[in-house]
Amino acid sequence: MAAKQRLGELLVEANLITETDLGKALRLQVGGNRRLGYLLIKMGFISEDQLHSVLSRQLGLEIVDVASEFSPTVKKVLPKYLCKRYSVIPLMTGENNTLKVAMVDPSDSEAVSDIEKYTGKIIQPVLAPKSDIESNIRSRIPWSFRDIFNSQASLRLTAAATAIALLMVIFTAMQFYQDRKRMEYGNVTIFPHSITYANHELILGFNDQNKVSLFGHGSYSSGYYSVTFNNIQSLKKFLNSKKDDFSAIQLKWLSWAMTNPQGI
Repeated sequence: MAAKQRLGELLVEANLITETDLGKALRLQVGGNRRLGYLLIKMGFISEDQLHSVLSRQLGLEIVDVASEFSPTVKKVLPKYLCKRYSVIPLMTGENNTLKVAMVDPSDSEAVSDIEKYTGKIIQPVLAPKSDIESNIRSRIPWSFRDIFNSQASLRLTAAATAIALLMVIFTAMQFYQDRKRMEYGNVTIFPHSITYANHELILGFNDQNKVSLFGHGSYSSGYYSVTFNNIQSLKKFLNSKKDDFSAIQLKWLSWAMTNPQGI
């Protein structure tokens, strides 16, 4: 019977595609969830109107407008992920445990079988354009826990969680680096005409006239310094004469600051 023929056979019989065209599409379809009709349209072999015309004529199915046929009572019959997977949307329930479903490709026996197993109903397929089905899936089919935990969504969630975790690791590493940097070098403040370094109870300032100021407390000194020098060389001589007043870590930091007057 014609209703049992596969979509590719119907299109070849209608002289809309060749056996070669069909073979190319089938090779692309292997290992994926893409529908054959969708692939043939994307590959430019047929138009959506041609696909629906053949299916409507050969399978004796009507082409419907989803919005006018859709009943809100069936909005939770199929989860969103299953509707997207097969490019289908439930429309209404009927007598004798039937479910009217709009499909891009009603000849897709796998889709019909899976939907019947999922719903426990007998599927009555009708035709609708892919764009019409997809827009109505977005607006009429609500999200559910099944959508979150289906395999494809789980993969996306896992990928998102991995990306977030990676960003957190990078952020933590950068924060750790900044903290280590701040601990080693202290705070650097840049002004229009000067720059100051502050760390280990000391402040060292450089201005655009090459003068250097030292403020603060040496670890082994009894008082506080507040001295301005005409140049770095004068500061170095002063520190050499007072090196016993400073701890090793203070001297190391002062040496770094004097060789780095433009900031870290």
